[in-house]
Amino acid sequence: MVRKKSIVWMITTLFLLSMILAGCGSGSGDENSENGKVKLVFWSGATKGNKDQIHEEELIKEYAEKNNIEIDYQLFNWDQLKDKIVTSVAASDAPSITWGLGEWYGEFSNMGALADLSSFWDSYEDKDQFYPNVIDALTTDGKLQALPNYIAPRALVYHSDLLTKAGYNAPPKTWDEMVEMAKTIKDKTGKYAFGIAGTGDRAPQELASFLFQNGLNIADSEGDGKYKNTWQDSSDNLKKATEVFQFYKDMLDNEVIDPNSAVGGWEELDTNFSLGKYAMVNDGSWMQNYEANNPEEMKDVAVGLPPHNSNPSTFLEISTYYIYNNNEREIEESTKLVKYLLNKENQQAGRPEGSPRMDMEIDGNNKWAQGFANPELISQAQPLPPISMAEITRPMQDAIAMVLQNGDSPKDAAKYLSDKINEALKNQEVYAE
Repeated sequence: MVRKKSIVWMITTLFLLSMILAGCGSGSGDENSENGKVKLVFWSGATKGNKDQIHEEELIKEYAEKNNIEIDYQLFNWDQLKDKIVTSVAASDAPSITWGLGEWYGEFSNMGALADLSSFWDSYEDKDQFYPNVIDALTTDGKLQALPNYIAPRALVYHSDLLTKAGYNAPPKTWDEMVEMAKTIKDKTGKYAFGIAGTGDRAPQELASFLFQNGLNIADSEGDGKYKNTWQDSSDNLKKATEVFQFYKDMLDNEVIDPNSAVGGWEELDTNFSLGKYAMVNDGSWMQNYEANNPEEMKDVAVGLPPHNSNPSTFLEISTYYIYNNNEREIEESTKLVKYLLNKENQQAGRPEGSPRMDMEIDGNNKWAQGFANPELISQAQPLPPISMAEITRPMQDAIAMVLQNGDSPKDAAKYLSDKINEALKNQEVYAE
C-alpha cells in the first residue's frame, strides 16, 4: 500500500513539474531561479555577418552585461520568422521581442499578441524625434503596439555607368520614360533596364509602390476602423488599377525586365543588381551591404527618386520591434532594451540612413545615407494600411502572376485583387459596407 502511494505521489509530482516546465519554454521571460537574472528571448531577422547584424548583436551583448539580464539572441531568415512567431503565439510561448514587417502588424494586433506600449511612449523623452507617419502606422485605436526598428523607403538604386553607356545622364522620372529607355539600355549594354521580384515578400511591396505611384491605396479607411478597396467603385479607380498591371505587362513585353524575374524573389533581385545585371531597381538601403562583396560592380551605384505615373510616391517599409503580450516585467524589460537600441547614439553608429529618428546626422559623402535619408523621398513614402495583410499579400502575388505568367488581362488582374482584398477585409470583420 505504501508503494502504491509512493507511485501516485511520484506521478503527481512529475505531472506538476511538467506543467511548470511547459510554462517556461523558449518564450518565457520569468526570472531564472538559479541566477536571479531576467531572461529575454530576442528573435532577429538580420542577415548573419553583415554590419547591421554585427552592430545589433554587440549592442545586445553590451546591454545584457550592463543590466545583469540574460538575452537569448537568435537569428532567423524572413521566410521562417513569421511562421515561427505565429506558431509560438498560438502555443502561448511567444518570445519577448522579435523583428517583423509592418505588414504583419494588423494580423498580430488582431491576434492579441502585442503589448500595449502607449504608456511607455507617452513618457518617452525622445518621442518627438521619430517620424510621425511611422508611429501612426503602428497605432490602432490610440494604442501603440509596436516600435520601429528601421525604415526602408523604396528608392531607385541604379548603375550610373550603365545609363551613361546607353547615352543617358539621368534615370527616368516616369514609368513611360523607363519603358522608352529600356530598349536602348538593352541594345547598348546588354543589360535589362529594371529588376523586379515576381514572387515572395518583396513582390507585394513593389506592387504597393506602383499602386501608390498611380494614386491608389490597397484599402481606404472609411472611419470607425473599417476599410474598403474602392477600385471597382468608379471607372476612374478601375482604370488606375488596370494601368498598374498594364505596367507589369509593358515591362515584360518590352524586355524592360528579365522574364525569369516573374518567378524570382528578392534574393535573385538584389544579387543580380549587385552584379550589374540590371541597370535599375526599386530597393532599400540594405543594398549597401552588397557593396562590400561586390565593390567593383557597385562602385557606380547611385540613389534617386523612383519613377512614378500620376503620383510621386513610394512604399515605406517599416521593420518593427514587436514586443509580445507576456508578463508585465518581461514587457517592461523588453521595452527598456528596445529604447536602448533606438537611442540616438546607437542609431547614429548603426544605420542612420534607415533610422526612424529624424535627428540623425547624415554624412554628405555617403551616397547611401544621402539617398535614403532624402527628406523628399521620405515625404513621398507611404506605409501599408494597419490591417492584417496575411490574406492579402498572397493574392497580390497571384495578381502579378496572372499578368506575368498566365497572360491574363491587366483589368482582370485588377478586379481579381480588388475582390480578394475586400473578401479578406470581410473575414477580418473590418469591411466597410
